[in-house]
Amino acid sequence: MKKELRRFCFGLSAFLLIAVIAFNSPVASKPKSDLAPAQSTMFAQSPNDPFAAQVAAGLSYFKTRAVEQLPLVEDLLAALQTGNLEAAKQAYIDARPPYEEIEVFAGSFEQEDSDIDARPYAFEEGEESPEFRGFHRVEALIFRDGNLADAVPYTEGLIASVNSLIEKLNDPSNFSSTDNFAGMITLATEVPAKKISSEEETWSDQSLLIFKHNWIGIYSQVEPFLSSLDSSLAAEIKAGYEACMATVAPFFREGEVAATPYSSLNAEQRRAIVEASYRFRDALVKAAAALGVA
Repeated sequence: MKKELRRFCFGLSAFLLIAVIAFNSPVASKPKSDLAPAQSTMFAQSPNDPFAAQVAAGLSYFKTRAVEQLPLVEDLLAALQTGNLEAAKQAYIDARPPYEEIEVFAGSFEQEDSDIDARPYAFEEGEESPEFRGFHRVEALIFRDGNLADAVPYTEGLIASVNSLIEKLNDPSNFSSTDNFAGMITLATEVPAKKISSEEETWSDQSLLIFKHNWIGIYSQVEPFLSSLDSSLAAEIKAGYEACMATVAPFFREGEVAATPYSSLNAEQRRAIVEASYRFRDALVKAAAALGVA
């Protein structure tokens, strides 16, 4: 399945979830004339987006993370060029967090997302596709094959893709509260519905790092909206996020980017991640409905 189709399917699921909750919510039962402008508009478009300030606040964080991503990828290239396998593995892990947060808005820069983060199943030819590049191509070459020389050109491509990503993040027309909430809900669904299978970091065994930074990225974007929500719903979102982070906290050591290998977790530990992530996702769906950005 192509990555675009996968994201469409998750996005459609998110829309249906929002619709169901909105239909049964107090907001949905009010006459249209009683709704705030944001709630009476099905799709909030960027120029007149009533939540433009919140969108800008969240985007500012991602702009910073993208700028921080660039030297990390450059460090990865330098490590590969030394020929030191252990240094290359560490540099790869260190380079992963920023984009896994920014991935929340992948639908707003699909080409960059594919070039940076696509996995083999996104292409008909799988790993043999010339379009398969980016972190997961490099991951396999380092952790599976130990082939640092072949990873060099793909990492050079990563540097170019991150620079392109920075340009996309600096174009406000690519983002809106509607699109951004769809991205949050889509990624919050992917963690328990798909990434839990460990496909995310097959060769580095660092899927927990991915879960953690996906959640950080999602919360960074919903946080500016909390003051616009009912206090109980805002508290539910925060509690959902904290519950997610608590499920993985035991598997990280202070001062280290890397997590415990995901393959070491038992079924009960994985179940806790699934339950917490759906709890967080469901709170996000309620928020989108309450704000009228579904």
